Amino acid sequence: MKAAVYNRWLHEKGGGERHAVMAARVLADRFETELITHRPIDRDALADALHISLDQIGIRVIPALPPNRFAEITREYDLFVNASFMTNQPSAARHSLMLVLFPSPIDRTWTVRLRQTIGRFLKRQLLVPEWSDGFYDVQELGRGWFRYTTDHARVRLRVPRGKRPVHIDVVAGNFRPHKSLPVRCLADGQVIAEHTFTPRPGDFETWRINLDRRYVNNGTAELTFTSPTINPASEVTEADNREIGLAVTDVRVRHPRHFLYELIFRRALPDLGWRLEWLPEEHSLANLDTYDRICPISEYSRTWMETYWQRTGPLLYPPVDTSWAKPRPKSQTILSVGRFFRGSHEKKHGVLVEQFKHMCREGLEGWTLRLVGHQSRRDVDVAYTDDLRRRARGFPIEFAVDAPFDDLQRFYGEAQIYWHAAGFGERAARDPIKFEHFGISVVEAMANDVVPVVLNQGGPPEVVRDGHDGYLWMTAAELRARTWDLVRNRELRTTMAGRARHSSRRFSTAAFRNRLNALVDELVDD
Repeated sequence: MKAAVYNRWLHEKGGGERHAVMAARVLADRFETELITHRPIDRDALADALHISLDQIGIRVIPALPPNRFAEITREYDLFVNASFMTNQPSAARHSLMLVLFPSPIDRTWTVRLRQTIGRFLKRQLLVPEWSDGFYDVQELGRGWFRYTTDHARVRLRVPRGKRPVHIDVVAGNFRPHKSLPVRCLADGQVIAEHTFTPRPGDFETWRINLDRRYVNNGTAELTFTSPTINPASEVTEADNREIGLAVTDVRVRHPRHFLYELIFRRALPDLGWRLEWLPEEHSLANLDTYDRICPISEYSRTWMETYWQRTGPLLYPPVDTSWAKPRPKSQTILSVGRFFRGSHEKKHGVLVEQFKHMCREGLEGWTLRLVGHQSRRDVDVAYTDDLRRRARGFPIEFAVDAPFDDLQRFYGEAQIYWHAAGFGERAARDPIKFEHFGISVVEAMANDVVPVVLNQGGPPEVVRDGHDGYLWMTAAELRARTWDLVRNRELRTTMAGRARHSSRRFSTAAFRNRLNALVDELVDD
C-alpha cells in the first residue's frame, strides 16, 4: 500500500515540518511512503535539521496546484496525510487524515454571513464569472487583480436570455517575458476560438469571443481555456513552483449588468471588488469533508478548530524526540529556540532581548541569553534578525542562527532556564494564530533538565504545570520575577528540572507512534 504525507513548508524545517516528517517515518514501517512538497530540498540537509532518518521515505516535488488538480495527485495513494500548516487542500485518496497545527481562520459571525450573502447575490446579478476549475488564487496587480490558469482552466458564466450569439471579452495577458502564448477556448469540448497572446508582462489585452447560443444551458455557459504552461521556479529562477499559463483578469459577458460591475467594483471601489473576488475560496469548508479524520495537535488548536470550522477530531500531540537529550554540566544560560521570522506566530525574540536587558540593569550578572533558530530567508525576516542583533549589542546575548544539530543538542544540555514568549502582547480572541499552538521546543528543553518559563496562553499551558515543572507568566514583570526566583535559588532550579524531565515523556515519539498507528488502524480497517 502507498502513503503520502504532504507539507508545503518542508523547506522551512521547523516544528510543523518535523511533525510531518515524523508521521512519514511512522508510516514507512507499514506503507510505501513519500513526502510531498513544492520546493526541491536536499534530503540529507532535511534529515540532519530534523534529526529524523529518511531511509525508505521518498521525497516527491510537485507544482503548487489548484485544489482540484491537487486532489488528482492524492488519488494515487491508499492513505494521504495532510500535515501542512494552513493548507486545506482536498484529498481523493482512499483514506485521508489531516493533522491540524492550527485551523485556517473562517469568521462565521452573522455580520460576515450577511456580507457573504450580499456578495454572492451581487456576483449573480452582475454576471461576475465563477472560476470553477484550473485557476490559481487571485493575485493583486496594481489596483486590480488576476488569476493564472493551469494548462486547462474552466470558467462558468451566467448569460442573459436572448437569441443572438453572446459576446464575451476575455481580458488576459501573457506575463512570460519573451515567448508568445497560444490559447484555445472550448465549449462542450469543441474549439470555438483561438488567440495568441504576445509577451506583455503586467499588461492585459482583450480577446473577443462570439459564443453560439447552443453552448448555453439553463442560462449558463462553461468555457475551457487551454494553453502551454511554464514553471517560474525552473524557467525564471523564482521560488514559485507552479505550472502557470494565461493571466486572466476578467471574462466579461458584454451586457449592461456586467458594465455596472466594472464601473463600481473595478474602477470606483476596487477594494470592495477584491473582497468580492475572494468570496468562494475564503469561506469554503468543502475540502475538509474529503478527510476521514481531522486531528488537532493540542486542545488549543481543537478549540479554535471547533470555532472556525465547527468540526472536532481526536488529539494527536506532536512527536517530540527526546532520545538525544543529554543533560550536561550546566552553564548560566537562558535558552530560547525558535525560527527567526516575522508574521503569524513569530517567536517574539524582541521581547526576550528587552526583558533580559532589563534584568541585566537590575543586577543580573554571569548569565547569558542564547537565541537559537533557523533563519527564514525572506528579506523582511533577515532584517528582523539584523535588528535583534543591533538591539542586543553590548549585552551577553548570543545568536546561533542555523546551528547544526550537534550544537543545538549542546545548547539544550547546557541551559538551565528556557524562555518562550510567542503571542505576548497579542489578543487571543482576535489573533489566536499568533500564539504557540503546542510548544515542541518547550518539551525538548524540559527533557534536557531545563526549567521552562513560558507564556500562559496558547499550547504551552498544556505542557507546563505552573509551579511544578516550570512557570507560566502573563506580563513581562512576571517573566522577570519567575526567572529571578530560579536564578537566586539553585535548589529550586534542580527540583523543577527533574520534574520537567519526567513530564516531557508524555510527548515522546513512542507515544506519537502508538497514537498515529491507532488512528490509521481505524481508517484502514474500516
